[in-house]
Amino acid sequence: MRLKSFTACAIALVLAACSEPAEPTLGYITFEPEYDKFGTATCPANTEPTIVEAGRTVCKPTTS
Repeated sequence: MRLKSFTACAIALVLAACSEPAEPTLGYITFEPEYDKFGTATCPANTEPTIVEAGRTVCKPTTS
């Protein structure tokens, strides 16, 4: 019985090590921009619009 539980744990550890890593986070809080009737993105004060890898436009804080 002890060998079976050891084998099961070893298999679980190998599968966990080989699994796909978690999706990385941006590292800062983003806001959804507001769009005018022409489709231009505007962001709140101290933020600027930027396009992330997924092609989505977000407002990120400015570094000043």
